[in-house]
Amino acid sequence: MKVCLVSQEYPPETGGGGIGTQTYLKAQGLSARGHHVEVVSVSRDATPRTYQDGGALIHRVGESDLGDLGDNQATYWMALSMALARKVADREKQTRFDIMQFPEYCGEGFIYQTDNFEYRTAKYVVQLHGPLAMFAEHMGWPDKGSTLHQIGCFMERMVIHHSDLVLASSHNTASFCSTFYDYPVDRIRVIHSGIDTNRFVPRPRPSSETFPHILFVGNLVGSKGFNLLVDTVIRMRGEFPRIHLQAIGKGDADELRRVKQRVEDAGATDNIEVVGYVPYADLPSHYAWADIFAGPSVYEPGPGNIYLEAMSCGRPVIACNTAGAPEVVLDGKTGLLIPPGDSPALEQAIGGLAGDKGFRTSLGANGRDWVESEFSIDKYLDKVERNYEAVLNGRSS
Repeated sequence: MKVCLVSQEYPPETGGGGIGTQTYLKAQGLSARGHHVEVVSVSRDATPRTYQDGGALIHRVGESDLGDLGDNQATYWMALSMALARKVADREKQTRFDIMQFPEYCGEGFIYQTDNFEYRTAKYVVQLHGPLAMFAEHMGWPDKGSTLHQIGCFMERMVIHHSDLVLASSHNTASFCSTFYDYPVDRIRVIHSGIDTNRFVPRPRPSSETFPHILFVGNLVGSKGFNLLVDTVIRMRGEFPRIHLQAIGKGDADELRRVKQRVEDAGATDNIEVVGYVPYADLPSHYAWADIFAGPSVYEPGPGNIYLEAMSCGRPVIACNTAGAPEVVLDGKTGLLIPPGDSPALEQAIGGLAGDKGFRTSLGANGRDWVESEFSIDKYLDKVERNYEAVLNGRSS
């Protein structure tokens, strides 16, 4: 197959989130299986460029191609969609793709998909990762009725309805989009995220005088449970004086300053380390450092790649029993599920795992087995290929 993956998130320069990670795994995995794969993404400098990344051909659209638009986020999204459409149209003339895939988030395919839908030769696939509408509904951003909310939701609705196949990373996301965007849920194919189980492998924990080691990976914001985790770890120093939290991810500079000040005021600078952004290739060593992975996100739209990565590395997971997380974190078997925003429950979960090495080991081993059996990259790519082939042959997968 000849496949074009359109995604402004593609590592390393624009790929810090789940969309970028899954696009990368799909691009590298499908190209390794002999498919012709091209990625149309975004450059964070002014220079458009094309280069080979493994087996995939990457086209970066320079942000200068967006013109002077972008003071409003919604305007930026429309300008981005136009810039991506120009590049996709150019590549389509050269390659004649069989499959073109777009994310639903921020409606990146809006211009291209709606401009020529009735004349398309390739099949259009939309991947649901977690729409803007879901963020507004469950996380309070953006404000409902705002320009961004209205335009963003309109763009997302249009790309979903101008597609031949809709894939979703979780049943939770599929259900939400079906209801909010009036799209039949039985036409959405759920494929949970894939994990490179050869990269994310169990490793011995390095010896250290500190214990327990708690790892957090994600955006350093309240909705991901970061502030809750910081406050909980500060409070737990009475029971575990050498507890150590390592937080990996990006965050708002002002918010991070406030968090660091709170840590300093509590005298917990030796217990809490804000690492910041870490390249994807370096993440396995951080999972190896951890005794426990804690990602108490208030609402995780999809399955949460970080949970799968942690389990693949043989680490017990703490997550919240909401949205997509329970689809992959099995309470009491591969990890522990707690109510969102519940600091005492989080403290109890950390304390219980820290105090029982056998339980930690059991959950970690179960998690590794679970990921290998259900979420390995090979099984993920098998499902993607089957769905691509089905839509090309005019049948359901």
